[in-house]
Amino acid sequence: MRAAQKILWNCYFFIAFTLITIIVVIISPFVIPIIMVYTSISIGSAMRRGIRFYGWLLVCKVPFFAPVKVIYQGKKIPKKSIFVANHNSAIDPYLFGAIPVETGFVTSWPFKIPLYKYFMGISGYANAEKGWHEISEKSQKMLNEGCHVIIWPEGHRSRDRQISRFKSGAFRLAFETGTPIVPVCIVGSGDIMAPGERFLSCGKVTLVVLDPVYPEDKTNRRDDVQLLRRHVQTTIEDTLKEYGHFD
Repeated sequence: MRAAQKILWNCYFFIAFTLITIIVVIISPFVIPIIMVYTSISIGSAMRRGIRFYGWLLVCKVPFFAPVKVIYQGKKIPKKSIFVANHNSAIDPYLFGAIPVETGFVTSWPFKIPLYKYFMGISGYANAEKGWHEISEKSQKMLNEGCHVIIWPEGHRSRDRQISRFKSGAFRLAFETGTPIVPVCIVGSGDIMAPGERFLSCGKVTLVVLDPVYPEDKTNRRDDVQLLRRHVQTTIEDTLKEYGHFD
């Protein structure tokens, strides 16, 4: 991508991003109560739906030359699930706005940003830095409200497109709650804004949503968690290879 094109693209995107963010922040105090009244949902659920719509605008409407594409390789998404995905870029959380379900995050860095921290708290997102009790309690509450929980099992963004060993938290949560895991493969986001980059590049991003994987009810819980973890990581890695992620 030429330098002039990159500068123009970034000017366009960040102006659009700023305007959309300001508008969303201004109208939220008026729109969220209306959603709550007409749908009889909690304030957390209403806020999560609003944030998903915000993400949808940013990844499906603002980049009009290359909106995020979603491929559903699996069956219908369950009514509630735990999304686990590879993590390559700071834009990855916004990408889930392209999937038309209510979602909530187990994350850490947004809680360090003053404006984002406020909305994260209202939405009932789990701050991963507060430990397992926080993750388990907040995730359980979101799942009980019919929300899909998003967890990055690597725990950080990859700097070389390789997949780090998945941590066990998402899979432990699946067994504790009896909730299926839905693997999601993110292809191309590292080309848009890799770790360490301050500017965006034009590119295409694809989300590949795979079959849900259900935790089996067994007695040896620790071994079962590890088996589920390895199975899901292998499935994601194999799918990423199919889509040329490691090229």
